[in-house]
Amino acid sequence: MRIASFLLSLSLALPALAGEPLVVKSSDGKYIPAAAAEWAKAGDSYRFVLKSGIKAAEVASDLSARIAPITVRATDDLTLVFEGKDLTEAALLEKLATLPLGEKDKGKADAVAALSALGNEGPGLSDLSSAGSIRVSRAIDLPPEPTKKDDPQNLFGKVIHVCECGAVPSVVVKILRVPRKGPNAKAFWVGQTLSVRGYFKQKEGSAEPDDGDARTKINMGSRELKVGDKIWGRPLQKDGEEWILETVQKL
Repeated sequence: MRIASFLLSLSLALPALAGEPLVVKSSDGKYIPAAAAEWAKAGDSYRFVLKSGIKAAEVASDLSARIAPITVRATDDLTLVFEGKDLTEAALLEKLATLPLGEKDKGKADAVAALSALGNEGPGLSDLSSAGSIRVSRAIDLPPEPTKKDDPQNLFGKVIHVCECGAVPSVVVKILRVPRKGPNAKAFWVGQTLSVRGYFKQKEGSAEPDDGDARTKINMGSRELKVGDKIWGRPLQKDGEEWILETVQKL
């Protein structure tokens, strides 16, 4: 990926950071992001989105043996999913705060840590050509007009978390009503918790969002969603642990 390669070359000119964990515990006992940008519960697992430039596959490899019996896997370039029997968020965060990245491989850790120094100045999730909805958007053939709310292929859900990362954020929802028709209707059930993201179209020859596209413009507005809001949208395709919806719209 050209953007990732560019970031890696930049990192060589930056001073390497000391091994940084995904989260750190503040003086008031709360856990705050470090190498991770956001995290949320998704069903029985926990989904972490990393800061731009940090490679999820490398972090998963670094942590896998050290965090056992909890399991960790990368679902795309920036996303980790942690799972374990009776795993609680408190227990997971407590463990992660004690595991600086790079203890397994110091050389690799220096490169990852240097990239993490870019923080919010680096590209957002939606700027990376392999990130969730951008990757699948290019392959989806859509009708001229967005699907209407009364379409039987839509699902309805309640927002329980918004990851404000990139032009089109990820939204964790609890399903209130499943699609009655469509190729993906059987993939959902009432009460299910899952992460969704709206369809994203890029401008020609650019990583910028094409706000001239009706669906992209609607989905860029999903960053205004709040916990407790109800949303609807037609599921198009699953990408790792996340579902891409044609639009994510507030009821």
